[in-house]
Amino acid sequence: MKIAVIGAGAIGGLFGGLLSRSGHDVVFVERPHKVERLSLTGLELEMPDSSTIHVKAVFKPTLKGVDDLDICIVAVKAYDTASAVKHVADANLKCPVILLQNGLGVEGEAQSVLRRSVARGVTSCGAMVEQLGVVKVKGIASTVLGAEDRELVDACRELAKALSEAGLPSTVTENVMGAVWTKAIVNSSINPLGTIMNARNGELLENEHTKTLMAMVAAEGWKVALSLGVRLEVEDPIEEVFKVAKATYDNKNSMLMDLVKGKRTEVDYINGAIWRLSSKGRVEAPFNRALYLLVKALEAKRLGMRG
Repeated sequence: MKIAVIGAGAIGGLFGGLLSRSGHDVVFVERPHKVERLSLTGLELEMPDSSTIHVKAVFKPTLKGVDDLDICIVAVKAYDTASAVKHVADANLKCPVILLQNGLGVEGEAQSVLRRSVARGVTSCGAMVEQLGVVKVKGIASTVLGAEDRELVDACRELAKALSEAGLPSTVTENVMGAVWTKAIVNSSINPLGTIMNARNGELLENEHTKTLMAMVAAEGWKVALSLGVRLEVEDPIEEVFKVAKATYDNKNSMLMDLVKGKRTEVDYINGAIWRLSSKGRVEAPFNRALYLLVKALEAKRLGMRG
């Protein structure tokens, strides 16, 4: 397949890199100042087994002039969704678009630009950018894809097959929003607390106060999801939060790492989104609101210091 991957960061680099190694024609879209270097060096994936995979691919600042795309994967931060899919709209491409991102509400932002439906994907793979063009893969885990539109479901099946053959086990679900919400609740319970405490995921379980807060935030997100008619992918999201924190014990979450790097976090699309959507379901979400405001305060301070 001919696949465009918008974003050559942690997840985009991992997925696009392994798809390219598997024999697919992959085109990465990145910011212009990154394209020149990436075109020279390619991507380097440092795998969990200590092996290194070198990927030479095409890197472009836009999708203009790229024809016959089968699928476009969007793997940028949630707040960059609209600018990312604008590449597809500006190039007048009609290929299926699959958002492989964290957070709630990105599909609405994408659809407002494209004027058509998009698919979503949720992955449990762990990866981080060591430096431009170097992705350290923490772990390979499951990925689920899905959409309401029948043609997009077919595209999700094709991509899931390609990803699985490339070494990224993937399936298609009929309840993709349940998977999106489940991941959002897990992230809402771990990421802001880890950020505020400057703690690794597993350390949050060892502190009775943070562990209690994690459970309270997860229960609150669960209540909001239920009020909106969302069926989660797990029976007990509180236990799922504890399970994920334990499985990723030594990891520092992406929200914390963004803050350390002086970058904007995705808290608006996680705790902020759960809080905003709570009013739609006519319930309250004070814990998510408090964590959202605390992270935004830290973010403003950090970005102000950088500026």
